[in-house]
Amino acid sequence: MDRLYFIVNPVSGSGEGMRRFSLVRGILEKWGVEYGFCFSEYPGHAVKLAKAAIDAGETRLVAVGGDGTLNEVASVVKGYTGIKLGVLPFGTGNDFARGIGLPEDDEGLVNVLTGGKSRLIDAGMAGDGFFINVAGFGFDVDVVRYTEKYKRRLNGMLPYMLGILQSLIYLSRTEAEIVTDSGETFNVTVTLLSACNGTRFAGGINLAPLADYSDGLMDICILKKISRLRFLYLLPKYMKGKHLKYKNEFLYFKAKSVKVKTLTHSLMECDGEIKGETPAEFRVLSGAIDFMIGE
Repeated sequence: MDRLYFIVNPVSGSGEGMRRFSLVRGILEKWGVEYGFCFSEYPGHAVKLAKAAIDAGETRLVAVGGDGTLNEVASVVKGYTGIKLGVLPFGTGNDFARGIGLPEDDEGLVNVLTGGKSRLIDAGMAGDGFFINVAGFGFDVDVVRYTEKYKRRLNGMLPYMLGILQSLIYLSRTEAEIVTDSGETFNVTVTLLSACNGTRFAGGINLAPLADYSDGLMDICILKKISRLRFLYLLPKYMKGKHLKYKNEFLYFKAKSVKVKTLTHSLMECDGEIKGETPAEFRVLSGAIDFMIGE
């Protein structure tokens, strides 16, 4: 087996990522697994480190951190053949790993990375922004912005819940025209639009329960114009993936691409990072990444 090369975000999970990576190193050494590693030092650094690692001959890269770190490494891996990608989900939300069904314990994760099994999964583009899990605009961008300050000192879903509650205070909407690759057009007032490769975001909210990482399609989930009170009523159902039956409030469909125009320019997020703004095209990158995954 080729050696594993870890690109580590040392501040992920408010430092918890470094503690767990130390434990993983102990497991690797106990099991006699050859590996190397490096540390990112600033946002975007993992992109440079991934390129340098591939240029140096590494073929099995592992992102250690949250969805943002995974996004950076995956954005490089998608441009190569013969390179496999894995993840140690040691960040705050870890939505990609949760959605794709990776184990949560350290030995289980190492077993995935050393098991030799992988499969091709999709990724996506939102304008010029790459995403492996979820991209969108509207309410989720507000959640990203407000959550960031809580992530510095809190882990798990709590930062996202606080971000959601703060975003509700400033709930905004925009008129949008959405055109799919099949030519279907929707004109709708959008509170939230998410283009989903994975099933979950914001610390575990199951916004795209029908999403499949390998079907060559994005799941588009649109929350229409809605009051704060109605949003609070639907939030528990939204979190559990039980929202699709509420067709007056949610629009949900699959597509290879959608073009979106909005009445006002709206910032977009890709895997929890602000990248670009509308108008934009969301499109799938079918089978873009050879991902290390267990049974």
